[in-house]
Amino acid sequence: MYNWDDLKVFLEVSKTLNLSYAARQLDIDQTTVYRRILRLERKIGKKLLKRVGQGYILTPWGEAMVENSKGLDEQINKIDMLLDENLSDMFGTINITTTNVIANVVLPPLLKKFHEIYPRLKIEIIVAEEFFDIYKREADVAIRSTDVVEPHEHAVKVGKGTWALYASKEYIKGRPRFNSSEFFSKNSFILGSEKIANIKSTKWLKTKLEDTNISLKANSMEIIYASVKAGLGIGLLPCVYKAMDKSLVELSNPDSKFSSPIWLITQKELTHSEKIKICLEYFQKELKDIFRF
Repeated sequence: MYNWDDLKVFLEVSKTLNLSYAARQLDIDQTTVYRRILRLERKIGKKLLKRVGQGYILTPWGEAMVENSKGLDEQINKIDMLLDENLSDMFGTINITTTNVIANVVLPPLLKKFHEIYPRLKIEIIVAEEFFDIYKREADVAIRSTDVVEPHEHAVKVGKGTWALYASKEYIKGRPRFNSSEFFSKNSFILGSEKIANIKSTKWLKTKLEDTNISLKANSMEIIYASVKAGLGIGLLPCVYKAMDKSLVELSNPDSKFSSPIWLITQKELTHSEKIKICLEYFQKELKDIFRF
């Protein structure tokens, strides 16, 4: 049985007998057009085109193929359109687990766009700092910052986040800036605690501070961000917060040394699921645009 795509290419060429024009119409290159026609000819065992000078003419078999395929290219196009439309009718639920920062700052606009494209495909977000077991299907997809992925996981690296020191305009007014020798000793800071006490950013900032310079300890980035915005002190935050809130004052250059790679993860067996493939392709593209470092 011949390939439908090869037949579609031949029928497009038969309209003008111009390979380059057909290539433009099909949005493929001319070499691919020529290769597709050769493959179709090999499959049916007959020549469909004959080279004459700088152009082509249909052979008797080519003419017969065109005659008996009248209206078929239109039907093929209708089927293609139907399949494209059905992608937006894909339904079901996908469970995505991720961190508070990604869930609250990064995902909302991406989820809105996803819903507009696939309104019947529902996303359920599971926010957790601990790792859900993809293999046990505790979640379908994970968006995680980690240095290690498991062998049974299908993992795509989407980038690496950056961090910087931030303050509110009101707080930093008249106070020492980052290039000052008194920056750490004469400012107040908000430091991570408990579940975020051992992340790279918290460990680094802690080495720079005395207890008297710590105005607040908090166990979530959302509390640190809210406290920085309220003017309680300076916080070391992922730079995606600045993208969300232009009122923050960035005091240091964005630095990726505090981040692990950010991965889009699922179980290898789930990559055959159409809805999971759609989800992975969409978020891979969108997240790579955000985490470019």
